[in-house]
Amino acid sequence: MTRQALSSLRFPLTALALACAASWPALAADAPAPADVAKPAKSEDKEAIQVQGKSNMETAIRRNQPASKIIVGREELDRYGDSSVGDVLKRLPGVTMGGPPGRGSGIRMRGLSEGYTQILINGEPMARGFSLESLSPDAIERIEVMRAPVAEHSARAIAGTINIILREDFVAKAQPAQARMALAVEDGRVQPRVDVQWGGKTDELNYTLGGGYNHNNRANSSTATEQGTGHNGLPYDEARSNNSKSSGYNVNFTPRLTWRFSPGNTLSFQTFLMRGENDGHSESSVVRLAGEPANYALAVTDSSSRMDMARGFGNWKQTFEGGSTLEGRFGFNANESRSQSHRDEYDAFGVGTRNTDDTSKVHDKGFTTGGKWSQSLGEDHSIALGWDLDLSRREETRVKLIDGQPYVTDAGDDLTARTSRYALFGQDEWNMGPQWSAYAGLRWEGIKTQSTDAMGDTNNTSSVWSPMLHAIYRIPGSTKDQLRGSLTRSYKSPNIRDLISRPVLSQDDNTRSDPDRAGNPNLKPELAWGLDFAYEHYFAQGGLVSATTFVRKIDNLIRRDTMLEDVEGEQRWVSRPRNLGEATSYGVELEAKFRLAELFDDAPPLDLRANYSRYWSQVKDVPGPNNRLDEQVPELFNLGLDYKFTGTPLTVGTNINLVPSYTVRTTETEWKEVDAKRQIDIYGLYRFSPSMQLRVTASNLLHQDYVTSVRQTGAGATQSSTRTPTYTQVTAMLEVKF
Repeated sequence: MTRQALSSLRFPLTALALACAASWPALAADAPAPADVAKPAKSEDKEAIQVQGKSNMETAIRRNQPASKIIVGREELDRYGDSSVGDVLKRLPGVTMGGPPGRGSGIRMRGLSEGYTQILINGEPMARGFSLESLSPDAIERIEVMRAPVAEHSARAIAGTINIILREDFVAKAQPAQARMALAVEDGRVQPRVDVQWGGKTDELNYTLGGGYNHNNRANSSTATEQGTGHNGLPYDEARSNNSKSSGYNVNFTPRLTWRFSPGNTLSFQTFLMRGENDGHSESSVVRLAGEPANYALAVTDSSSRMDMARGFGNWKQTFEGGSTLEGRFGFNANESRSQSHRDEYDAFGVGTRNTDDTSKVHDKGFTTGGKWSQSLGEDHSIALGWDLDLSRREETRVKLIDGQPYVTDAGDDLTARTSRYALFGQDEWNMGPQWSAYAGLRWEGIKTQSTDAMGDTNNTSSVWSPMLHAIYRIPGSTKDQLRGSLTRSYKSPNIRDLISRPVLSQDDNTRSDPDRAGNPNLKPELAWGLDFAYEHYFAQGGLVSATTFVRKIDNLIRRDTMLEDVEGEQRWVSRPRNLGEATSYGVELEAKFRLAELFDDAPPLDLRANYSRYWSQVKDVPGPNNRLDEQVPELFNLGLDYKFTGTPLTVGTNINLVPSYTVRTTETEWKEVDAKRQIDIYGLYRFSPSMQLRVTASNLLHQDYVTSVRQTGAGATQSSTRTPTYTQVTAMLEVKF
């Protein structure tokens, strides 16, 4: 680690060390924790948990889960009044977002790139084309973060799984409805948002009607420099700048119905309907300081897009005499997105040189079904068998015209792709007395992809056996301390675009840093064996301290290589994926969250949340140093504080999020450097009455520039650097219950 990185983390490490040290006197205490039972909760235990509040219930569920699971409930989802799910996730242990602060994309666990993290919606794979940025946190009931896989979910989770549960039954006795009205301001641009939830019930039916509207209005800019050698063998040196703005809206509707036909017989159905539209305008300029003139000096682009989505989830559960339960679920999704853009290019004298029209349409549809039969073999032992089936189809149509003529490779660029995923699984959960609990699972999963385009058909079939073992050991003499261990097998399958061999040509000059992109139909899935160990200590009022260590051994690692290829009779740089070899990732994750009153008498009303993660990795077939897994951050730190004033209904809080800069050597001839991220968020919450409160938040207070660099050696050597400004966003949210 560099001296600069150590310096940037000196304060965070000291703060976390003090927090853990402060909790040490409580580690030896044996006072019983009413909510922290030493075995799976019985019916009387559940009532005790409910009396203590949702926070304690979430902690108790986490403690008794066979596999490590972090549960984020409504309290944490509401805390900062976030406008996107990514803003919530970035504060969780081991979770980061790619890209600039406030513009992040791609959710990552344990420092790994986004493809290693499985994202589920209500336990189902996230539909193609759906972005979590379009999902308001107010539409979410809770988020489950699973560090190791279990058999009933797909094992496509080398880094872990994030399961987003949409709003469940919203039924309140005195106030059956609530509304949240927010106004955000970023760089002088106003973005309003409204979310509504309304629920009720009859003797047999519970219903929830939820929806929201969000207006976006954003501006982005970046500057870049690049020196290198083009595919024509001539050197160049250029400076680029880009300024863009976009505006649009997103509206969603999320009704949910639950029928209780008889005791033990329930059916629920939930839908997610969404429409989003966006218009954009951008201007890009290029100044060649050396070498041949660039293709253009100025490019002006106007674009528009629209997306419509419908998704449904159904779940039926029947409990039989004798302790057996049958669950069946089904789901569907259909979405259509359209986009079009017009780009005009000009030379240094303002004379038009080229115009481009690009129109595309993507239609996705899919169906999922699955189920689980479980049988109780006694008070503390149960087994389950189940299945999953996921069928999806994508149709893409793209027409790209340059000066009114079809672009060479993309002419008639139509694609049809089908994916079939099918799985069988079994699992055994057993509470073997006061000290031990164990879980054993086995899942077989097969994936078949087929695609058809102008270059022909592409087929790829793979299957994986995934055994999973989890165990909890409760330390004798203590009702609060336990050890947790897991041995699992997981995998990462290539996406459909990585399997299609047809190249997609780069927009600008074809250089090694801006190559054409193509797939590889012979890719194999990455396979990983994983080992996890954790120590956990739980406090009586829902607090905890934990330390986790893990290792992942990955085979068939997929990396992209950029090489010169013949494309339409011309030598061009093309980037293709291939299975590279072996890699290892390992790390340590520390977490602490508690009220100071749990540790000290007469302590101020201060809540603390802190987590620190340190990650290492090595790719066997890439020489060091820095031969890490692609985009893996080396460290991650979060520190959150909440203070509730006495005598006044005011709560204030802050969160500090730090990720140091790092360098990754992706191949023998390519290095990537990513700048440090330092983000500070603050909030204040004032409660006027039990039915009305005002929340004011300021996020990304430091608004530091975000810098990334890429260096490539050998043939077509390039060196580039991009700087992106970031912005502070201030949000005021009024929350009303009716």
